[in-house]
Amino acid sequence: MVDDNQNILTRALPPATDYVLYLMILEYNLRKADLPLLHRLLQDSTLTIKLGWDLIHLLVPLLPASKDCLIDVARLGNPREVILKVAELLGKTGRSLWGEKEAEEDDSDSDSESNEPAFIEEKSQAHVTSDDTVNKKQHKSSYRSVIEFQALLHMISIVYPRIKTKHPSKFLISAFEAILPAYARVTSSSLSTIAVITLLEKLCQSAKPVLPPRENSSVNQPIEAEQSTAPDPEGQEETVASEELGIQIRLLRSFTTHIIEVYFESLPNVDDGPGLAWTQRYLEIEHPERVVPFQKTMLDRFMPLPIRADFKPSHKLNDLNNRDLIAQKLIVSTRLCSAIIKANPVLQKAALYGVKIPWNDVVWVVRHSAEEFRVTHRSDSTSILQSTCIDFPLSRKGMLYILGAELAAKVLYEQLDRPAMVLGFHFDSVTNFLDTDLAAIGTEPLMILDTVLLLGFTRLEDNLERVSRFSHPEFYKYLQKLSLLSANAPSSSIRYHAHLMATKTLHTYPSKQARFNFIQDTFEHCPYENLLVCTVGWLKDEILAAVASENMVKNEAKDIEETIKIYHLSDDADAGFTFASPETLTSLSVYLFSIDTPEGQPGGYIGRIPFYMTALNLYYLLWVSPVVRDRLQVPTFEKRCDIQGSFVKPLKNICDVLLDDPPMAGLRTEHEIAEVQLLQTTAELVLAAVVKGQSEDSHT
Repeated sequence: MVDDNQNILTRALPPATDYVLYLMILEYNLRKADLPLLHRLLQDSTLTIKLGWDLIHLLVPLLPASKDCLIDVARLGNPREVILKVAELLGKTGRSLWGEKEAEEDDSDSDSESNEPAFIEEKSQAHVTSDDTVNKKQHKSSYRSVIEFQALLHMISIVYPRIKTKHPSKFLISAFEAILPAYARVTSSSLSTIAVITLLEKLCQSAKPVLPPRENSSVNQPIEAEQSTAPDPEGQEETVASEELGIQIRLLRSFTTHIIEVYFESLPNVDDGPGLAWTQRYLEIEHPERVVPFQKTMLDRFMPLPIRADFKPSHKLNDLNNRDLIAQKLIVSTRLCSAIIKANPVLQKAALYGVKIPWNDVVWVVRHSAEEFRVTHRSDSTSILQSTCIDFPLSRKGMLYILGAELAAKVLYEQLDRPAMVLGFHFDSVTNFLDTDLAAIGTEPLMILDTVLLLGFTRLEDNLERVSRFSHPEFYKYLQKLSLLSANAPSSSIRYHAHLMATKTLHTYPSKQARFNFIQDTFEHCPYENLLVCTVGWLKDEILAAVASENMVKNEAKDIEETIKIYHLSDDADAGFTFASPETLTSLSVYLFSIDTPEGQPGGYIGRIPFYMTALNLYYLLWVSPVVRDRLQVPTFEKRCDIQGSFVKPLKNICDVLLDDPPMAGLRTEHEIAEVQLLQTTAELVLAAVVKGQSEDSHT
C-alpha cells in the first residue's frame, strides 16, 4: 500500500502546485481508495474553499464512499458556491448515470458500504438473461439516484445555515426549485422522502432564534471537529429581519405542500386502488358488516400502528405501514416552525405564521376553485395566504392531502379531533378537484379521488340532515359528478365507493321530485351502461321506500323497511308526487323496458346484458310483491304498455337465437355464454311471475 506521504494527492498539495493544477490532478487520479486521504486533506478550510465548487461533481459519482468528503465540502467550503453547485447537480439526479467512472470501480466496495436493498442483489449467473441485465442496471441506476439525492440534500442542510447575508432566502429558492423536480424523479423510494423530511426539520431548526449559551452546560463540552463548520467567508453577521424570516417560512410552506402532492400521487396502487386506501379503511371501520368474512382487510394489510411525531419510518416495517408513517411525518412537517413564532415577538406582531398552515387557510383553499386561488387576495390581515398566493404559491392538491391526512389521523388512528365541517364543504371539494370536463371525470390521480371520497363519507355520516341545504342545481351537479366518477374511474374500489356515496346522497335528498328528475335525466342522457344499471337500482330502492313509508302492509314491508334503514332513504313527501305511483312506471318505461339494439345483429346485445338483467329483476319484483303490485297498479300498466310482449318475450327469443349457435352469434367465451343463459332463465322467471300475478289479480 502506498504511503499517504508518497501519494500524488499529498505531494501535489499547494503550494507545490497551484489550485487549478491540483484540481486537474484530482480529476485524473482520484479513486475510491484515495477518499480517506482526501477526507483528511479537506480539513484544511483554505483548500476546501478553493476547490469545493469543483470537487462536488467529482465526489458525487463515488457515493456512498465519498460521503465524508462531501460533508467536508459542505462544512468548510464557500457556502454560497456549494449550495448553487448542489442545486445544479440536483437537476441531473434521476435522469441518467453520472458517467462511466463508477462502473470501472470495484462494485464490492460500494455494495458493502451502501447496504443496498435485496432487490438489487445479483442473480446467479446461470439465470441471467439480457432482460435481467437491463433490469439490474435500471435498479442500480435508480438506487444510485436516491443515494445521490440523499447526499445532496444533506449538504444543503449543512450549507444553508452557514450563509450569512441579508437575504438568505434567495439561496433557499434556488435549492427548492432544484429539489422538487429531482424529488419527483426519485420519489419511488421512501429513502428520498425521509431525506426531504430530515431537510425540512433541519431548516426549521436553523431558523429558530439562537438562545444565549448556559455556562454550566457549555463547560467541558467542546464541539467535535467533524461537526464544526467554518464561517461564511463572504458573510457578515447580521440580524435577519422579520420580513426575511417570513419569506423563508412562506417558502417552507409552499415547498412542503408541493412535496406532499408529489409524494401522495407517486404512491403505487394497492391492488387497483389508491396508495393509502383511506376510504376503504374508513368504511371497514364504520361498516364492518360489509367486510367479506375470512378475507384479509385493508386495515390488516396496513398494520395500523400509533403515529407519533418522534416515530421514524423503518425498512423493517411492511411497505404499506411505511407509507402511513411517512405521510403523517410529512403532515407533521407542516407544523415544524410554530416554535419560531413563539420565540420571536417581532414575528408575532407581524402576524407571520409558521410552517403550520392555519386550518382556515386549508379549508379556504379546498373550498375555492383554481382560478379563485390564483387571483383572490384574502382581506384577513392575520393570514399570510394572500402573499403566499402571489409569491410562493401553495399546492392546491397538497392542501387537499393535508386535509385528508388530518382527517385520516382521526378516523383511522384517533389522533386528532375530527375537523368541524359541513356537507357543503364536500360539495366544494367535488366541484373544485374533479375535472370540469364531465367526460374526463375519473382521470384524476387516484389519491385525489380517494381523498375527496373520504371527505364525503365522513361528512355524510355526520351531516345526513344537511343534504337539504343543497339547492336543486347544486344537487344535480354534485350527484352528476359522483355518478360519472362511479362509472369512469379506472379503479374498481373507487367506482364502488363513488357509487355508495352517490346512492346515499340521492336517497337522503328531501325532494322526491328532484330525485325522480335526476333518475329520469340519467336514463335519458347517460351513455354509460354501468351507470344505467346503478340507476335501475336507485329506482328500485325509491319505489320500495315509497311503498314502505305509506305503511301499506306492515308484515310484508319488513324487508323494505330494512332497505330504508340501510340506505337512509328520505321519506319527506313532496306535494302531489310519490315514487309509489303508476305514473312513475309509465314515464320511465320507455327507458327501462325497451330493446334498442338493431335487429339482425344478435351479438350487439351482449354488451347490454347487465342492464337487461336489472330491468328484468325490477319487473319481477313489481309482480311478485302483492304490496308493490297493487300500489303501482302493475296489471293495468302491463295491459297499457305490454311489457311482456314488447320486452320480456323478445329478450327470451334473442337468447334462444344466441344460444342456438354461439360462435356464429359472437359468443366466444364460456363467460359470455353463461351470461346469455342467465338472461334467458331470468326472462322465463319473469314471464312466469307475470302469469301468476295476473291470475292472482283476476281472483281478487
